[in-house]
Amino acid sequence: MPFFRRLRWHLVTVSLLVAPMAACAKNSESLPDHDSKPVAASMCASSDKKDGIERCREVFPGKEPIRLPADPSSTRKYGALVRGGKAFHTRTGDLPIAPTVLQQLQSGATAGHAPYANTIYLATVAQGSVTDIKPIAVIDENALLKFFFAGRSMEGTIDSLVAPGQYGDARRFRIRIEFAHDPISGTLKGKFVNADAAVRGADGTCIEALPRLGNPFTGPYTANIQIQRFPGMHAPFDDEMLIVWDDNVSNMGSEFYPSIATLLGGDTLGQEWKTVIHGTPSAGPAVDVHLVGEGGGAC
Repeated sequence: MPFFRRLRWHLVTVSLLVAPMAACAKNSESLPDHDSKPVAASMCASSDKKDGIERCREVFPGKEPIRLPADPSSTRKYGALVRGGKAFHTRTGDLPIAPTVLQQLQSGATAGHAPYANTIYLATVAQGSVTDIKPIAVIDENALLKFFFAGRSMEGTIDSLVAPGQYGDARRFRIRIEFAHDPISGTLKGKFVNADAAVRGADGTCIEALPRLGNPFTGPYTANIQIQRFPGMHAPFDDEMLIVWDDNVSNMGSEFYPSIATLLGGDTLGQEWKTVIHGTPSAGPAVDVHLVGEGGGAC
């Protein structure tokens, strides 16, 4: 065989051998390291971890704001307390709570601040009841308010002023409240937008501006409010949602109090939020509202 023909034959042979080896080397670089440990997915849209507990600054939008991992077993389940301490909500249903666990949940709780109000737990279940709990995640208060109420509106009615410092329901006025988009320090600002001018209601009708006669906005009661959650208002698990008029005056009602269980898909909010003044009921206007999806603007 001539020299150049033999040389060309050797080069072709070498290239055929080297190409598969290079491809294998390239593929081996893209494979995961079998000794590496998988990173657990976050339950929240934005969070960090401290002392083994995930601290959620933001939740996911949509129908699954918290993305829980699979339950470890049928006797170990993730969940949270239902408002009022009535049950422990899990993805497979609500479970009764052993008295010792209820005592544990009350530990460290004070009026307006209770760890259970922001915590997701891993529960131990025995004979159909929750017998032990371990905190695994804490949800920021602003994240809760933002998910349920930020940028939304409520409509309903408010009591009228019948005498100086006295309110009654013989005459009630239609109202619309619109909320800010960003909670601050566990509160969300809102405004009675028809306090001075008519606005379009969610049903398309015009909600008139509040009249002078019987106008409820006097003294501490103004068109500008804040809402906030208040766990353990008067007793353990007496969880209330507040309309805050000023530092000393608020309305309360539990129907719109979102618990962590609500965030997990249970413990649904009521259809209507009925609130009365904290103290003597007739000393301030009762406000009854429901969430709406449309409306707003002048009419």
